[in-house]
Amino acid sequence: MNIWLDWPILNKILKQKKRVYFFGRSEDWVPKTLSKIKKHNIKITVLDNNPSYKNTFFMDCKVENPSILKNFDFKKDYVIITAEPETIIPELKKYKLEEEKNFCCTPQIKEWGKLQEIKKNSSNVIFSSSDYFDLSKARSSKLGGGIFTANVAEQKYEKKIDGQYRQIIKYKEYYYVIEYIKKEVHIFDNKFKIIQKYNLDQSLKKNEKPNYCGITHIPQKKCFYVANTASDEISIYDQNNFKLIDKIIFSNKSKQFDDGQSHINDITSLGSSLFVSYFSRSGLWRKGIFDGGLSEIEIDNNNKVNNLISNLSQPHSPECLEGQIYVLDSFNKYLYHGTKKVSKFSGFVRGLAFDGSYFYIGQSEDMYLSKDMGTDINLTMCNAGIYQLDANKNIARFLSIPDIMNIHDILIID
Repeated sequence: MNIWLDWPILNKILKQKKRVYFFGRSEDWVPKTLSKIKKHNIKITVLDNNPSYKNTFFMDCKVENPSILKNFDFKKDYVIITAEPETIIPELKKYKLEEEKNFCCTPQIKEWGKLQEIKKNSSNVIFSSSDYFDLSKARSSKLGGGIFTANVAEQKYEKKIDGQYRQIIKYKEYYYVIEYIKKEVHIFDNKFKIIQKYNLDQSLKKNEKPNYCGITHIPQKKCFYVANTASDEISIYDQNNFKLIDKIIFSNKSKQFDDGQSHINDITSLGSSLFVSYFSRSGLWRKGIFDGGLSEIEIDNNNKVNNLISNLSQPHSPECLEGQIYVLDSFNKYLYHGTKKVSKFSGFVRGLAFDGSYFYIGQSEDMYLSKDMGTDINLTMCNAGIYQLDANKNIARFLSIPDIMNIHDILIID
């Protein structure tokens, strides 16, 4: 049911009614609502719990105590809330009134109501950070890296596990996250207890660079896939024991230069395909060519690579949300749905989740943003935190997290 009705819907309901109660003697909302329903031949009474208003008149309408609702006629009466609904709705339900059928909020405050919804409703999230613990290093912070929980509405966050963590996924009842300095995948439960660690570097000399970043899982293949930014390779591991099975080469240039030339980073899957974000398709990002994007790798088609989205700058966090592809154009501050821009933010964005109503987007205090200073009329925000975004309204709330520098990934806590 819905308390936020549009005027056409409410007017249709009122045509069938004989009396309307305005709940709340608002100096603003009562006059505005009254002007909209004068065309209906309806008796109007104002309800208010303030005893000083009882048996007075406001806008030619008698003011009564809400207790008269015990005589509510469910066929002929209707209530329009003209005050803060949070305290009024429980009182209406005490008299067995139902949302939409027997009462609604005045459409005059519908937009205000949406702001209240995002303010009061927020999912609990997990986020990862790759910060160093040594404050002498550039990417260090007061709290250092780790696994954190947060709630935007409550404006709270808490560290649960120490580590330098990047992409995180949930597989069955456990969380899998990349610890990139140690070149490991760590597995922890919903109580944040680490139950297993696996080495990702399974080369003979154990000399692969510590740049493992993204992780995903394909159920049909019974494998995990891990992206390495330094080699531009995707390693394939057995889901049962994390033994290395094979590798997918995204760019051969990395072998020529002994360093990541495309800088593949985060990865997700849909069906039997992988989707990977990267800084440069040409492999020239270290030379200033940021032709980044998102590509599909068809596992069942000889690892064929299809370039899907181009001209992104340092993108991260591809996600398949409700069967749709999303990615963050991190440096340009955009959220993309497929090839369409959804929203623009105020800083370097990385880490993306969706709870069915709101997007949760991480923002990092990223050193790359120094390139953007003074070049954009829009404000660039420097601190780390999490946005809670209503994409339909393009409104957001922000949880500032000043004790860390980088947020890499976000997951909704079930």
